[in-house]
Formats: sequence, C-alpha cells, structure tokens
Amino acid sequence: MSQKLFGTGMVALSAAGFATLPIFMKFAFDAGANSLTILGFRFILASFILWSIIVISQRSFHLPTKQIIQLCLMGAIGYGTMSFLYAITVEILPASLAAMLLYAYPALVAVMSFLIGDEMISWKRVVALLICFSGLALILGITISEVKIMGLMTGLGAAFVYSCYIVIGNRILKHVDSLVATTYVCTSAGIIFIIIGISSGSLIITLPLFGWMALLGIAILATIVGILGFFVGITRIGAANASIISTLEPVVTVGLSVLLLGDTLSALQIIGGILIIAGVIIIQLWGHSPDPDQA
Repeated sequence: MSQKLFGTGMVALSAAGFATLPIFMKFAFDAGANSLTILGFRFILASFILWSIIVISQRSFHLPTKQIIQLCLMGAIGYGTMSFLYAITVEILPASLAAMLLYAYPALVAVMSFLIGDEMISWKRVVALLICFSGLALILGITISEVKIMGLMTGLGAAFVYSCYIVIGNRILKHVDSLVATTYVCTSAGIIFIIIGISSGSLIITLPLFGWMALLGIAILATIVGILGFFVGITRIGAANASIISTLEPVVTVGLSVLLLGDTLSALQIIGGILIIAGVIIIQLWGHSPDPDQA
C-alpha cells in the first residue's frame, strides 16, 4: 500500500471518528452533562487510554523539551481554544451553520500552507475545494436569516484557530511519533478543561452509566481515532489534502443522525454528500501536489 493511499485512508477514518462527536454529545447532554464536562472528560479519558497504550506497548514517550512544550501548547491553546469556540458557536447558532463555519478551515489551510511555502495550490485543488464547499452548503442547509454576529465571530474564529493548529502540526508532526503526539495533545487539553471546570464549579461527575458510556465513546472514537488518524495521515499527504478529505466528516454525521437519531435526509443533502465525495476523489486522483520539502 502506498503512503499516499494509507494516509488518505487514515484521514478518512479520522473524519468518521470525529463525525460521531455530535451523536455522542447528544447522548451525553440527555444524560445531564454540560459542555465543559464533556470537553474535560473527553480529553482526560482519551489521555488515560493513550498513556496506558504507550506503557503497555513500551513505546518511548521521551521527547526533547521543546517538542513537549509545542505539543502541549497545541493541545491546551490550539485544540482547546478551537473546541471552546466551536461549543459557543453551536450554542448560539443552528448546528448546521456552526458546522459550515468550522468547515471554512480547508480553504484557510490551503491558503496558509501556500503562504508559508509548505504546499502548492493548483487550479485542480481550488476546484476540489469549491465542489466540497458546495456539497457542504447543500448538506447543512445554510440560510442567511439564521446568522448572528457573535456566532459568526466565534465560528470563524474556531475555523481560523483550527487552521493554524493544522498548519503548525504539519511541521511539528513530521518528526514526532503520532501516538505520542496525540497523547500529549489530549493530556494538555484535558488538564486545562478539568481545571477550568473545577475552579468554576461547572464539572459534573454524578452522571448515570449511559452518560459515562457516551463520554467514553467521545474519548475513543471522536478523540483518539479522530486525532490519531489525522496525525498519521497528515504526515503522509500534507495538511491541505488532509483537511479536504476531512470534509467527509459531515457526510458521515448526517448518515449517523439518520440511523441513530431518526433524522431525515433530503434530496439536496444526498446531492451534497455526492459532491463532497467527488471533491475528495478529484483532489486525490488529479489534484495532488507534493510538499516542497518532499519533492
């Protein structure tokens, strides 16, 4: 299996993992959890599992101090800030609009990667982005009347922070084991959210078994599989391609919503899903440009 194909598969698996997040969050909310509790235990449970895997597999987690600091900052500031801004956006705006705002990040990643010289932008990649965004617009059913300024600011802020996180990660992760990197990112993010939750009195620990099962699902599928798969893939296919393939996430989310939550799927949403898949195929078959440092 080629590195490009393997990387594509890992990012697609990552997108599927991340796609379960709103489903499990719905279950956790129904069980009495709040956003801060979900975010705190999402990363703490994930980090506990990841550290256990590292110890059992006797994998070395020792890194230069500089890299440890970089990874912790990626988790506490980068991923943590993005998650917090996105939670606010979902609270203010309809979930569909919040998701569309976050998925401005593939275009931002492509532009940022081009500006700093990490990757090239071809007309085929631009076409793929336009097709993907057209599909997202159909799936998420955006309407201008739903827009609120604060929600727009936090949503676009989440997309911007996530774009910076991906571009920076594309450089840092070239020289770090993916499992170890994921562990440090999750640990630092979890510690920050738990501290904030305890200090603010917002952390809820008296959840029923159903609630804890939902949090465990978030930790394993929406966090470990999502972040680890993305880290593994990004080192093989580059940040821009990885972010485009990640637009498969809302397609999977819609499918899971139909199967598990009883949501209905319109003809426009089906067309949107086809457009997103088409955009991913275009970028993988015809739009790939090697990173300058990999050429």
